[in-house]
Amino acid sequence: MNYSSPLAVFKLHNLPRLIALAFVAVIFAGCSKTQPACIDEPTVNLVKEAVVESLEQDLSGSGAQAGLLDLLKKRMQIAVTTIRTSNKDDKIGKVTCEASLEITLANADQIVKDPIFKSMRDIKRLPGDVDTSGPAWKTDIQYIAQHTEDTKQLVIELSGHTPMVHLLSTLAQTGVMDPRQAPAEIPANLLASGNARDAAVRLMNHVYGKQEAEHGCWISRFEGLPYCMKIVQSEIKTFSGGKRLYAIANGQAIDQQGEAMTAHAMQGLVGAFIVGETNGNPAFIAKSTTIQAGTMGTAPSEWILTELGANNNWGWRGEYGDCHQGYCGSRMMILANRAGIVQEVGGIPIAYDDTGACGDCEGKSSSMTSTVRVSDVPENTEFYHLLVAVTGTSNGEELANEWTLAFDNAKGTYITPADWPLDKDF
Repeated sequence: MNYSSPLAVFKLHNLPRLIALAFVAVIFAGCSKTQPACIDEPTVNLVKEAVVESLEQDLSGSGAQAGLLDLLKKRMQIAVTTIRTSNKDDKIGKVTCEASLEITLANADQIVKDPIFKSMRDIKRLPGDVDTSGPAWKTDIQYIAQHTEDTKQLVIELSGHTPMVHLLSTLAQTGVMDPRQAPAEIPANLLASGNARDAAVRLMNHVYGKQEAEHGCWISRFEGLPYCMKIVQSEIKTFSGGKRLYAIANGQAIDQQGEAMTAHAMQGLVGAFIVGETNGNPAFIAKSTTIQAGTMGTAPSEWILTELGANNNWGWRGEYGDCHQGYCGSRMMILANRAGIVQEVGGIPIAYDDTGACGDCEGKSSSMTSTVRVSDVPENTEFYHLLVAVTGTSNGEELANEWTLAFDNAKGTYITPADWPLDKDF
């Protein structure tokens, strides 16, 4: 640790998972018998380190690429200011502190002008308790400092930092904090021709590098494996704010010789991109290169661009299926922009058949299919309801009904109802 105090030792990674999930950071510093103070340099330094550790946990939990934390740390400065002591207990040597957490970003001007940031602001995805109006972003935090009774080590309990941490993590994953991902770096005339396929090819070259000639792949790597990425859907739509390119690629896992890896349980990789125009220049509205889906090492090859909600909220619907010992089924995967990142917002079973495994079922087998359409209610909401009509037989009984699947904003996904007939393992 680059602390001015040689006594500081950070041990958050040794904490139980329950504490990490609660975002209560506990840090130990070197032995001391003195009463801690809110403004002590070791205390403040450990508060900063707790913020970094929480950021690392958030990035890790989101499946962010390795090394992203180090890149982010190089572009931000953490400060703890306006420190106040709100309570002091001399008997047990504990102080309760209030302060302002300030994060200064190297390219803050670029970030707040980026379409991804503007989209988050417009759909109210920016945390209300984080002030992003100035060069330093601010939020109120609280921390308690106390020495342990046995070893006299300093313990810090930090709270209030979670909204800031999650905002930084989300923006870091979109690429807007990296100056190399500035809007001008996308080919300036990307959308000019109106040819979606041509624009998608040029965008793939920008994201993944030059296309590999022999198999027509763009090579992407995820968790140590290479994937052969190919464009499977591209479309340009025109809205009042300008054109948007929607492009999606599916990836097949390959070995070092470029041969397909087709292990049954292995998923493929999806890259999904939404590019819009800002002052005539193309810029990412949302993107992701790390969505896992499919089976036999490959991602779904067919995607349908669909209007999922109000305010031009368009996303994709794709399907993939699998069979195990006579139990077969398929799922619909729904992808959409969530705060600048294309994310899965629904994984819905839409077909099931166990007749191949049912040698002696006495008329109790199941064989169901469904059709999915998007409703237009609730009005003016980010995600409309899905209406799913299911037909066939369930445990030998005829079935023909329509279910409504609502979007759960807290969970960020569509939820199947309790009596959903396709909730079966396959």
